[in-house]
Amino acid sequence: MAEGKKEKRRERLIVEITRDPGILIRDLAAKFDVSRETIRRDFDALCDEGRLQRRYGGAAFLPAGNTLSFVARKDRHLRERRAIVRRAHTLIDDDMVIMLGPGTTALLFAEELSTTSKRLTVITNGVQEALKLAKSDTIRVMLAPGEVDRQEGFAWGHETTDFISKFSSDLVVFFADGLSAGGVWEADSRTVWTVRTMIGQSANKMLLIDHFRFNETGLEQICTLSDLDMVVSDRKPDALLLKELKANGVAFHGT
Repeated sequence: MAEGKKEKRRERLIVEITRDPGILIRDLAAKFDVSRETIRRDFDALCDEGRLQRRYGGAAFLPAGNTLSFVARKDRHLRERRAIVRRAHTLIDDDMVIMLGPGTTALLFAEELSTTSKRLTVITNGVQEALKLAKSDTIRVMLAPGEVDRQEGFAWGHETTDFISKFSSDLVVFFADGLSAGGVWEADSRTVWTVRTMIGQSANKMLLIDHFRFNETGLEQICTLSDLDMVVSDRKPDALLLKELKANGVAFHGT
């Protein structure tokens, strides 16, 4: 019981540090009703596990549960994900303003979209995605500022979400670690924070997700099923999940 409580606190610690990287140990101790020494021990344990890394005497977030690097993840289920982005491309209309969330599939989608003849505006926090899209003569690219995670290749933080909040879009295209009847899930709290902002600024919401992630959950919920308009995947989900999607007015597009 005590170990379970400790692990839950440490997961919440990662969330708090992600939301406010400058938060003080004393404030965390007060928030979780534990001693400062307990928080320091949690920091040490999370750093040992590779879930946090120390920087300038403090702690900086590394995505929880994200044990594979971006480079290692980008080739997983590549055939399925390429099929998904090709299908998603067919759902994009001329003159759309699109917000694009971060992720390995985001890079594939940017590559696919860069071949389009459609005139588009794309707002993204993905550095590599922005560079891919900038190769197109018909796409206007707007890159959100913020602190850049060099390994993951995206900007995050208050500057990022403040920038995104200044715009409205026709569509947000985003990605996640899991899709279940309970909603859309993600392990990296920074991505949750960013994508939630994009969802709030977008008229339509499109989730691109491979079937390996069906009925999976993560550390945090990005949104509920009722927040979605479209799901694009390489395979239909099981009958129960498909029923929940339909009940919430979500259109499913398969490859």
